[in-house]
Amino acid sequence: MLAALRASTLGSLALAAGLCAGPATEREPVTSAAPEAAVSDTAALDVLGYRISLELGTGSSFRAVAEITARVTAVGVRARFDLVGLVVDSVTVDGARTEHRRGKGDLVVGLGRRAAVGDTIVAAVHYGGAPDDGLIIKRNIYDRPTVFADNWPNRARHWFPGIDHPSDKATVEFRVRAPARWSVVAVGRLVSESELPDGRRLWVWATDRPIPVYTMVLGAGELVERELGMVGCDDDAASCVRITQWTFAEDEETAARLFQRAPAIVAFFDSLLGPFPYEKLALVQSSTRFGGMENSSAIFLPERLNRRRSADGLLAHEIAHQWFGDAVTAREWPHVWLSEGFASYFENVFFELVDGDSVGAARRQGDEAHYLESGSVERPLIDEEPENLFEVLNANAYQKGAWVLHMLRQAVGDEAFFEGVRRYYRAHLHGTALSADLRQAMEEVSGQELGWFFDQWLERPGYPEVEVTAAWDGTARALRIRIAQIQQWPPFRFPLELEVEGEGYSLRRTVWVAERESRLEWQLPGAPVRIVADPENAVLGTTKVRRADERS
Repeated sequence: MLAALRASTLGSLALAAGLCAGPATEREPVTSAAPEAAVSDTAALDVLGYRISLELGTGSSFRAVAEITARVTAVGVRARFDLVGLVVDSVTVDGARTEHRRGKGDLVVGLGRRAAVGDTIVAAVHYGGAPDDGLIIKRNIYDRPTVFADNWPNRARHWFPGIDHPSDKATVEFRVRAPARWSVVAVGRLVSESELPDGRRLWVWATDRPIPVYTMVLGAGELVERELGMVGCDDDAASCVRITQWTFAEDEETAARLFQRAPAIVAFFDSLLGPFPYEKLALVQSSTRFGGMENSSAIFLPERLNRRRSADGLLAHEIAHQWFGDAVTAREWPHVWLSEGFASYFENVFFELVDGDSVGAARRQGDEAHYLESGSVERPLIDEEPENLFEVLNANAYQKGAWVLHMLRQAVGDEAFFEGVRRYYRAHLHGTALSADLRQAMEEVSGQELGWFFDQWLERPGYPEVEVTAAWDGTARALRIRIAQIQQWPPFRFPLELEVEGEGYSLRRTVWVAERESRLEWQLPGAPVRIVADPENAVLGTTKVRRADERS
């Protein structure tokens, strides 16, 4: 797919010529020329690859050529791309200049013919200006100019045209012309770095692995690169993953201390989930909206690193995203827990299996408390798509999503759970998935029907609030137990472990709870002195144990 992009020389010629004559400073009017086609006669496209050539400097504007190679999936005589603001100077399709029209948030271009399903087109858009968002051009905390892309969730449209949705993954190549003293880091591998006749430098980064548009990023400025280690070299040197950090010079040593566990974290997930899915991993100090962003092979981390005592949790979360969110991407926004819930849970799994059970348990308890205190409990985990996509980043996607995976692990067992995760990952590697795909993989591996599990935890709001009432009958030497679900939502189905201790005995039993109220009776050797429900905190929700009046 990148080969098709390279076949077009438009971007290279424009770059060599300075991309465009003079900076663009105004928005293109909506009244620009439009293709002669009915509004409904628009071809649907599957973008295969982007090739984006940019000229960056110390000002607030940039010039660019975006070459988009796409396959036609529905016939039409024009195509639509997401693009907000900026000035479009010209557009070509397959090398021929074509008309284009700007809308409030899109760019519509004529194809010059009726495209048939299966046809491949290459559209080249010459454009530029000062972006309102997406490409953050600012001075960093040390008052030096920097440029960082910040695409999530659908903000790439503010600096390059494309299909700005996670369902349309593609390859990308960045050709960045920048001041000689700058360094440029981006997703994929470094193809080349060369001096230009005007004293600038040309950096070319590319990946041949399809990635979501929201992770197609670059960073540029006075950055210092430092080696952190290599992972995955045991069997084949070609499979080595090089891990580096890119930071401002003042923070190089601080970053090296904060990032020292990064190779171990990558090696852990590489062993547990499968080989690291990208060409390299760069940890980049950046000036963006988020404290951490999982861009494929180029994780962006907060600018003020010197304020952090540790970055282990942040790194574990963003590195886990390389497998889940990046390599396997949620196809639709309501299923974003397949990204954030996975990263949150496997962050905890790293600490559980490396630093100890108690560390993992403490982190899960913190996630539970965060979810229970949030406003997300009134909404199902898989919810309607909000108008403001930032709202999908909530306690359902992160903390409840992590807990759903933990409870799924308890339901099917460790061996089936991790094998099911790996099967799901392999089946959708470099593609997209929905929650039903995870269910299918888990059912295949475990041999269990799990529709009830996914329905209650993903499609319904809330959590179980369990009240256990225990009464000891000394005459019958029986402990009578009433388990009630007192929450406002319908009853949940889950295994509940009960622990009972008395003089000279201790026992644990698991009972399946499915009704609003259930009762059971246990014969015991003596009066219990301690009763605990859910002692391992295995069920998301609350539990209370109340002792009723005892009979001697």
